[in-house]
Amino acid sequence: MLNRVSPALTQTVSLMNPAPAPDTSLIWPTQGIISQGFRKYEHEGIDIAGAKGTPILAAAAGTVVKASWDNWGLGNFIEIKHLHGSVTVYGHNSRLLVSKGQQVKQGQIIAEMGSTGNSTAPHLHFEFYPDGRLASNPMSLLPSTTMVKTLINEPISLTPKPVLPIHNNTECNGTPVITGETATASIKVCEENNQLFYLGKLKQAPNQLLKIRAWKVNNNRYRADNGTFSYLISPEKIEIWRNGNPIRADNFLTANGVGN
Repeated sequence: MLNRVSPALTQTVSLMNPAPAPDTSLIWPTQGIISQGFRKYEHEGIDIAGAKGTPILAAAAGTVVKASWDNWGLGNFIEIKHLHGSVTVYGHNSRLLVSKGQQVKQGQIIAEMGSTGNSTAPHLHFEFYPDGRLASNPMSLLPSTTMVKTLINEPISLTPKPVLPIHNNTECNGTPVITGETATASIKVCEENNQLFYLGKLKQAPNQLLKIRAWKVNNNRYRADNGTFSYLISPEKIEIWRNGNPIRADNFLTANGVGN
């Protein structure tokens, strides 16, 4: 299985794709909101949030090498191998429309967006491996979102579903439960309307703040899941786990554990 989460973005994606250069470019695999960007070794893909059932497209032509359930958090996922050995991965689908060994065309509908696996809301987790092994940011090969030519040439028979609201508010509008600062990030657990949220902001990108749902694990310990990554926050530190394995723990330089 390819290794498998990043500042929150609010860029709108549509299915308007220009014709890509052969074997070098990708097309957008779905439409929605880019809810998370790419960060090496931490979130090795991009997340595009939208309504459940939104069509998922093959970003390039190739052969389906995996179309099954992923026990490491991607849920119903698809892996496609392309010309020259590059690979794309599509995770958290509600329904798979292709099978292993099948040849797919660029722009072909291969799945429906969902929230299976380690996911809290419908979205596509999309990964790109130019050499089949190491993940790369797919944004460099995806067309501008302002392009107007579409590559969807087959009829879509999926039942229309209402678009889910996207919450762009990334501030703490309630009671801080834990606040802390590491050498590289500012961390906060906040309670808003009886719901807990994890807020993380990298010091090198202060305008990009990640806000995801969290829950209480025990007395003063909280957890938030971000794809295959988990954050465990206590008044003293933040622990970062991936696929159930600890990666590192960063002690807070300054902390204010309020408790809850």
